[in-house]
This record gives sequence, C-alpha cells and structure tokens, in this order.
Amino acid sequence: MALPSDFNSALATVEQMGILNEDPQTIENRLALSVQHAALSTGQRDMSDLGIGDWTLGVIRRLKLAIHREICDPEKKTIKEDYKSLLDMGLSNQGITAVSVVVTGVVSAINPAFAVSNVVIFLSIWVLKRGLAHLCSDPV
Repeated sequence: MALPSDFNSALATVEQMGILNEDPQTIENRLALSVQHAALSTGQRDMSDLGIGDWTLGVIRRLKLAIHREICDPEKKTIKEDYKSLLDMGLSNQGITAVSVVVTGVVSAINPAFAVSNVVIFLSIWVLKRGLAHLCSDPV
C-alpha cells in the first residue's frame, strides 16, 4: 500500500517537534485528534455531537484491533513471520515508515478517510512504542 503523498514531510515534522520522545498515552491523544480532524475534513462526523469522544475511541479501538489481526499470530500470540523484520527497525525513521506501510493498508481497508499521514504516523508510533512483540502477547 502506498503511503500518503505528504508522509515524509509529516514524519520529518513529527521528528523535529520531538514527538517521538512522548509517552504512548500522549501519542494516543494525538492519534485521537488526528482521527477527529480526518473525520471533520471528510464530512464523516459532525464535531458538534457530544458523543465525539466515544466515537473517536471506537474508531481507534477498531484500528488497533485490525492491526493486531494483521500482524499477530493469534495461536502463538507472537508477531507473524511476515512482519518479524519490523522488530529490528525500532522507533527509527525506517521503522516508522515500514510499520506505516502496514498501517496504511489496514486503515485504508477500514475507512480510506483515515489513511492520512498524521493518523498513520501516530498509530505507527503507538504500535512501536507499545512494542510489536508486546502488542501480540497482550490484547489491544
């Protein structure tokens, strides 16, 4: 799956702002705001609705579960062979980009409106900060 056209510049901005040093919860908060922005930009959701927080959490939960299904072997509770090379890349530019390719495909299958750089990048960083091996051994 192709990354969004502004992916490289968005990732460079994230790196310059020091976002890679933030804790997973802060990254997840940034992800939530990015999902809301993507929904607003595409007319998917009316932000005046007071249920936006619950809706956003539901979207993020679906995205995380879909990524879990894609990269994890449910019987072994470990990362699938196809994705083991991602373990060695870590939270580097190369690692974020590699995970983002997988994430973009998963997100696009759920809702292409969310396959934008910020959503993809923050979700990929969250996955990497959580740890690919840990992600597969524990429920999302």
